[in-house]
Amino acid sequence: MFQAKGVAELVPALVNSGIIGAHGLKATAVLPANLARYRLTTARELEQGYATCPERIALIDDTGAISYRQLRNDSQTLAKYLLTLGLDEIRMGVMARNGRGIVTPMAAKGYAGASIYLLNVNSSKEQLAGSIKECGINVLVIDDEFAGRMPTEILDDIPVIIGFDTASQGTGNEPYEVIEHNYPLMKDIVAHPELLRDIKLPLFPHHGMIVLMSSGTTGIPKGIMRNEPVFPVVVATLMGTIPWRADQKVQITASMFHTWGWAAVNLGLGARNTIVTHRLFNPETVLDDIERYELEGMVSSPVFYKEMIQADPEKKYDTSTLGFIASAGNAVSPQLVKDVHERFGPILCNAYGSTELALASAATAEQVAKDPTTAGKIASGTKLRILGKDGKEKPRGEIGEIFLFNETALIGYTNPDKQVKKNEGLVSIGDLGFIDEDNHLHVVGRADDMIIVGGENVHPQSVIEVLEEMPGIKDVHAQGVEDEDTFARVAVWVVRNGDEAGQSLTDESIRDFVRDNLADHSVPRDVHFRDELPRNPTGKVVPRML
Repeated sequence: MFQAKGVAELVPALVNSGIIGAHGLKATAVLPANLARYRLTTARELEQGYATCPERIALIDDTGAISYRQLRNDSQTLAKYLLTLGLDEIRMGVMARNGRGIVTPMAAKGYAGASIYLLNVNSSKEQLAGSIKECGINVLVIDDEFAGRMPTEILDDIPVIIGFDTASQGTGNEPYEVIEHNYPLMKDIVAHPELLRDIKLPLFPHHGMIVLMSSGTTGIPKGIMRNEPVFPVVVATLMGTIPWRADQKVQITASMFHTWGWAAVNLGLGARNTIVTHRLFNPETVLDDIERYELEGMVSSPVFYKEMIQADPEKKYDTSTLGFIASAGNAVSPQLVKDVHERFGPILCNAYGSTELALASAATAEQVAKDPTTAGKIASGTKLRILGKDGKEKPRGEIGEIFLFNETALIGYTNPDKQVKKNEGLVSIGDLGFIDEDNHLHVVGRADDMIIVGGENVHPQSVIEVLEEMPGIKDVHAQGVEDEDTFARVAVWVVRNGDEAGQSLTDESIRDFVRDNLADHSVPRDVHFRDELPRNPTGKVVPRML
């Protein structure tokens, strides 16, 4: 078993990053009381920011800029409004894209003592109805974009608040149709705190659950429950491997309803950063943000910064202020690491984890540059084992299923019938990997993606990584398909570049390229050309749509 150090690493990491001690005696004086009341939550970070740097810009989104003072006050006002609804226990569902439409409810949860359910924005009406019933959600905050997806047959007794109103807060270029509604707007609620002056927030609010939803490609998405973090020592690993510091300006393109984006919001506010974000990702808009605001860091997923590189081949945007790209959510291929280094410099750091288990490991920019396949150092306070199918621990260097546990791990699913896959208290992350001689974790692919072709193990991710190096390929996905002769074979889906190399791609040229770089059993049986790959908001390919 690999067991990383815990508490002893956290305080030094927070001091070195400037998060502790960045704002002098005042920050230190209010810290114990805020921790006691709110733990390490979005409410706590706003309360600390309000006490130490109230006029600093906390968030720049599609609506504009908002200070720590105003974001804190708006969150408290929304929390008071929730308390007026007369609910015995506030179980707030939030279906929103990046911006104050999701950040304000995150903080209001802590002030009001609610539980929060961050709903997947790709969920269908039927999936939403299932999640609302399964979780007992009794109040909803949604972007108006999703009003038409609300299961109206079960909303008679559930208050709905519009977190983002396209008509008054949008850019006018949104690629979606907004359905008419009669729901109250969050911006109107927070604009009139005087109407809620007599409502008192709890001095020591109840610490409700945080529930994040799985991608939920079929059926009701799994609701992954976790408690408010009390002393999340895994933060030491993130702050120790990523040059993420206090008082920076940071872009978040990772989806905030998902684990990586949710964590980034809290870390960014905890570092008193100015966070820049948008509801809808556009690569040139993000590049312009970096130049305009002289951003120092970006928290993202591979699909997003890959699109940024492709959108700016002439490097017309000045991104020289960018000191780090913190990546998570998808595998990073060696070719993508090379492309990032050519465009932005050797600043790519990698964090690895899952919705169920949050952070498992993280790699510095230097480690990624030396070995693009590394997932890095095991997170502080984490127990991790590599197990074979027989449940026994694999020797160092041998591939097995990754099991781990730390304080940020799930406590269960909202559906009690769904079982957590465990082994001696450790939880499966669902991936295959191994530990190298430097005690670094390497991930080779999803455990359920591995296929056996003629008796040989094939990881589709290895095929993706090879084809990403092939000239003319803009995007690619590989997975197993059934085969009459060998029971399974690899199939690939390819998006061509618009250049001559892309137009000259053929089924056979792609098979030949794989054959030249991998064993014969990895050569794809099927090659499908598409205009684009279907990806969810976190950047992952949705296999059922292929």
